[in-house]
Parts: sequence; structure tokens; C-alpha cells
Amino acid sequence: MRCGVCGGYPREPASPAGKNCTQCHGKEKQKGDVRLDDANAFTPELWGQIYDQLAKREMPPDDKPQPTEAERQGLIQHALVVARQSAPIATTGMRRLNKREYGNTVKDLLGLRAGTFDPAEYIYKDETDGFDTEAEKLVTSNELLLEYLGAADKSLRHALFTESKQQPKSQVIDVNLAKMEGTAGRYMDKSSEAVIGRGGGKYKLYDGESTRVMREPGLYKITVTARAVDRDAYGLRLQPAEGPVIMGFGIKPDDVDSVSSAGKVLRTFDLKDDEDQTFEFETWIDKDHFPYWSVVNASKKPITQLRAAARRRQVKEEELEKKQYVGPGIRISRYQIEGPIFDEWPPASVKTTLGVREMPDLSSAVMRQRLVQYFAARAFRRPVAAAEIQSYLAYLDQQQAATHDWHESLIKTFAAMMTSVDFLYRREGQGELPPFPLAHRLSYLLWSSMPDAGLFAFANSGKLKEPAVLLAEARRMLQDPRSQSFADSFADQWLSLGKLGTMPPDLRGEYRKYTDLKLEHAMLEETRRFFGYVLQENRSIRDFIDSDYTFVNEALASHYDMPFPGTKVRLGKTDTPRTEMFRVSIPPGSMRGGLLGQGSILTLTANGVETSPIIRGHWILKELLGTPPPPPPKEVPAIAPDINGALTVRQQLEKHRTDANCASCHRQMDPLGFALESFDPIGGLRTRYSKTQAVSTDGSFKGKDFANVTDLKKILASDLRPFARHLVIQMAEYAKGRKLVPADYPAIEAILDRAAANDFRLQEMLLMISTGELMRNR
Repeated sequence: MRCGVCGGYPREPASPAGKNCTQCHGKEKQKGDVRLDDANAFTPELWGQIYDQLAKREMPPDDKPQPTEAERQGLIQHALVVARQSAPIATTGMRRLNKREYGNTVKDLLGLRAGTFDPAEYIYKDETDGFDTEAEKLVTSNELLLEYLGAADKSLRHALFTESKQQPKSQVIDVNLAKMEGTAGRYMDKSSEAVIGRGGGKYKLYDGESTRVMREPGLYKITVTARAVDRDAYGLRLQPAEGPVIMGFGIKPDDVDSVSSAGKVLRTFDLKDDEDQTFEFETWIDKDHFPYWSVVNASKKPITQLRAAARRRQVKEEELEKKQYVGPGIRISRYQIEGPIFDEWPPASVKTTLGVREMPDLSSAVMRQRLVQYFAARAFRRPVAAAEIQSYLAYLDQQQAATHDWHESLIKTFAAMMTSVDFLYRREGQGELPPFPLAHRLSYLLWSSMPDAGLFAFANSGKLKEPAVLLAEARRMLQDPRSQSFADSFADQWLSLGKLGTMPPDLRGEYRKYTDLKLEHAMLEETRRFFGYVLQENRSIRDFIDSDYTFVNEALASHYDMPFPGTKVRLGKTDTPRTEMFRVSIPPGSMRGGLLGQGSILTLTANGVETSPIIRGHWILKELLGTPPPPPPKEVPAIAPDINGALTVRQQLEKHRTDANCASCHRQMDPLGFALESFDPIGGLRTRYSKTQAVSTDGSFKGKDFANVTDLKKILASDLRPFARHLVIQMAEYAKGRKLVPADYPAIEAILDRAAANDFRLQEMLLMISTGELMRNR
């Protein structure tokens, strides 16, 4: 069959490439270091590159003659046939658990899901370029092993916090309000009758005595009586100027070894001004953690706010000289903690870790062997022979000889097991995966954690290899709340959401509402919920290009200038809005639909001061379409800023488009980036850069002209297959823990062919990956 791209014949004696290809990839010129005029050079790997370029519609370039669709598909199919001949990638078949997977696995292994304790807090972030599941990037060091050992020890002491056969009695603690701490002295007033806290941000209120730390994990009942005070103490309303004062309740570890121990707000309460309200609720508090209260929507720097008011002559200068700040705050007149409350004994963490219904007798050698055997099978996530645990039983005896404490010795032995290769690594080998490695791959894809009892049972029986069983298990696991881990971690890495907040706007600059309204968190949550919704509702990936809905809280709705459900409070620059997210319909004619209208994407592709069509265009090509341009040549200088504002953005970029070294890439990037110039550095709509310069958003993509981002989205949505192909490859590489190779491409095309029949629905595509050839083979 004749090649529709180049007019040649695949593997003809002279060359598979005709003159249209060899002009750029021949003897005289080899763009991209690719040469197509030598038949002997056409290896399976080169055919894989040819397939990749044709499937992405990267070649031939837009300004060159194009093949018919039938001709393009014919050559693609031939390339796939040859690609199958290439050898699969050679790997060690082992991959270390990353930070996220480690934390989730330890929680499930030890039954620690109830509270806020996170074992991963004691492990530093994996430094990987690409997905954090890629095996080659997940290296191990002596320092990391020490971190794992420390994290395992702390986690086991949380889980096995008791060896008592008697359930502890619940106690009631009336916190001494006069001894509460956590807030700078000038922002706190306290007496035996009440404590007042006024600062936001890092300021907290907690029991100042040793009773604040929970020595036993469990359910605790919290009772608090509080009111909002001093809203108009200075003759004007400081933050929060509108709406109620919001009191937050959080949990914090009492541990300096934690990588991140700032605490976590679990509940919020709207307080009435100068009128007491009593709140009563139950919450789980982990061992060595303590509860605290905070003013969620108070200023992080109240005195700075007061100084600004003084400069505006709204407050007298002498107020600044007073020792105490008396602005808005919360007054707590009763604070009671009752607990721990258990509905079962032994507690769930002990039952889960040891596999018992009652406290075991550790003096029994038979019992100790049973406990070690049970724990090893779950920790190593596979059947364990009796011979494999002999070294651990010997270590257990050694620890007992040193400590004379079987409970302590068991913790140290389990910690050693949790620092072993069998726990920290997943073994897969080569070729088709056996049942247990297949179960591991499925659970770490969808849950970022170990298999549960149901999945283990199917692996143990061998039935997991049956297609119907594998599909049913994948569907079940997607409906489990733990699948949120996949949705969040994959979306974060695919879309580079980790860059959000790395270049925030100036706190006092033009875009300060990014900080004032706490937009960063809302933007991240919008995109995460959007991805999760498309996945769980099995919607078409077309929604990622354009949609008639999104997710916003009150602040984000205000920023987007769109209707918001429920009672709406006016948002001044110092107000903190409600954080609850709602699914809302996007008004007709809005540019907000899909990922390209979301604040997270628009902000992470800007620098907090200005936008760049190059950066935004590059993001679309790389993250959305999977066609990143090569790095710029070293000899090409960066664009010099136009400090006089005389040149438009287009005029500045024209220098690069007229440079032969830059033209091919900028011809692709710049138009896509210009389509997003309707959005400022924090994703707000704009029509002008300044009084003298209007925003220009028109361009051309794939030979089709567009006037704005709305038109561009229509062009992108008109042919979903290239986008779908990139997304399937991304999910497959996330699942497999390695880059795909030409031998994988036929499986990708098979998924796309099936998905195309139902408009490329996200959950269906994920299930095809989870249960297909890509999942079942290394």
C-alpha cells in the first residue's frame, strides 16, 4: 500500500519514504534527527515514532500536503504491525511505594483510617519528574530507609496503643480556660471565666496543660460554648467585615518530627455576635494529637490591618500603641472533652493489625507465630510460607530478651517487616502478571493502597485472572471512596496542578484578591472535583474541552462573576467566603466551560504579574494534547520585556515567529496561547491589557481559524481522538509505572477504537486500561 504521507511504499527496496518526507528527513537534512531515505534504517522503533507522529497529527506539518484519512490510517496500521515486533521494555519488575501509596497502605494495614494521623507525614516527598508511580524514578537511600523505620514505629504505636483486655473508662475534662495557649499574647485575653482569641492564620487556642494531648486514640465528645465579640471595637469593621465570624475546630499532632504538622481544620461553626451558642459533636482524635480552635476568617496579621486603617485616619494613632489588639474574635466560655469512647474492644486498629477478636496472649509461642504469619501475609500482600517468617520470629525473641516486653518486641518486629523490600516494593516480573501482582496493580491504580480482603480472595483463588471477575472488581473499587485517591493524584500530575501557588500574585498588587479570597484552594478543588465528576458519572472526555457546568464556592463564583446557589454574602476584599463547593451551570455565552476556563489552569500558566501566550500555549500542547514542542535552542535569547508598553504581545512574539530556528514551534504554541489571553494572571476575564492596548485572541490551529477560546474549543472538540489517545497513554503510564513503548501502541489503538463508539467516556476508558492487555502484562 502506498504511503499517503510521502507517496512511497513501506519497506520498498529503495526507501519507505517519498520526496515529501525526505525533504526534511533525508540525506541533506534530518529534522528531529530522523532520516527516512534509507530502507535499512526502518527499525520497529522508528516505525513506532512514525506511528506516534501520525496518530498525534503532528506530521505532516499543517503547511504541507496532507494525506487522506484512509491513507493516514493505513500507514498507522502498518506501523502498529511492525511495532509489535519490537521487544518489550526491560525492567527490574520492582517498584517502591511512593509517599502517597505508603501512607494509604499503612493506614489500611493497621486500621488507622478513622483519624487525621498520616504515616506519610514522616516521609519526605518523592522527587520525580513525571508521574510519581514511575519505577525508575523511585529510588531508595539510607536516609529514606531511616524515615520508613521511624514512620513504621510511630504508626504501629498508634495502632497497638494498648494491650489491656479491659476497655478504658471514658473521662470528662473541663478545660481550664485561664491556661489556654496557642495565640500571641496581644491577640488573646483569658481568665477563669472565658478565653478570647482574635488572630487568624497560624493562631490557635488549645488547652495549655498536659491534658490537651490524647494518650489514647478514640472517639471524643466535644462541647463548646462560644460567641463572636468586638466586631465594632475600633469604630469600623475589620476582617471579617461581612458575614459571621467563623470558628474552626481542628486536630494537630503533638510531634516535632512530622514533616507537616500544621494541623487540620475538621469543622467550622458560624457564631452569633455577642450571643452564646453551645455546640456538641463527636470526633476521632488520634494518639498524641490534640484538638484546637481557631478564627477561620480573621486576619492573619490583625495589627497590620489596624495600621492600614490608621493611615487612612479611620483609627486613632494611639490605638496602635496599646498592648492588646481588641478587634473581632471568638469568646469561649465552656470547653469540655469527654472520652475516649469505644464501641468495640479490642479497638479496630488492634483487630485489623493482629487479625484477632480479643487481646492475644503474647506469652504463647503458638500465638506469636500466628500473629507474625498473619501480619506478614498482609504486609507483603501475598501468601507467606512458614519458612519466610523464621528470621522475624528469631528477631522477636531477641527483642524480648533485651526488653522483657512481648508487646514492645512485637512492635519492633512488625516495624522491621514494614521496612523490608517485601513491604516497600511491589514485585511484578516479566510477561503476564500472576494473580497477586495483578491485584496489586489494580489496587494501587484505583486506590493508591493495598488490596482489600475481597480482592485478596479473588487473587488467592486465581479467579482474578478471569476477565469478568477482573472487570467486576474494577467497577466495585471505582465506587469505593478510596478511588478519590486516583482522581486527585492523577489529575494533579496530568495537569501539573502542583505548580499552582508557586508564583502567587503580590499580596498588595492588582491581583491581591487571589490571597484575600483564598482562591488558590478553591481553584484546585474545582479542577479536582471536575475530574472526579467526569470519572464517576462516566461522562465523555469532551467535557474536559468544553462543558456547561463546573464546581465553585462563593469566592470562585464571585471571581468568575457567575450565579451562586444559596445565600450569598457580599465579598469585600478582606472577607473570607464560605468554602463549600457546588456544581453550577455555566451561563450561556461564557468562556468558562472545560479545563481551559478554570482558574487553576489559567493561574499556574501565568507568573502572578502577567500572562504569556508561549507558556499557556505550551501547556495546551504538552498537558492537554501530548505534543510538547522541543526546548528552545540555546542560542535564541529570551523575549526582552517592553517596559514602555509600546508593543503589543503579538508584536513582541513576532520576533520569534520570524526566526527560522523558532518559527515551527511558535507557529503551534502562540495561537493557542493567544486564545487564552481573555484571562488575566489569576483567570479573571479581561478585554484590555491597559488603556491603550486591547486583548487580541484570534489565531489558527490545524488549518482552522478561531476568534477566541470558545472557537478554539470547538476545533479541539471536533476531533477527540488525538486528545483521547494522549489521555489513555497518560493513564496507562500512571498505571504501569513506566513509559509506554512501541509494543504497547496496538493496545492503545484497540482501546481508542472501542471508546470512540461511545464518545470516549472517561470511566469506560479507565476500565479498559484496568482490565485489558496493558494491565495484565508487565
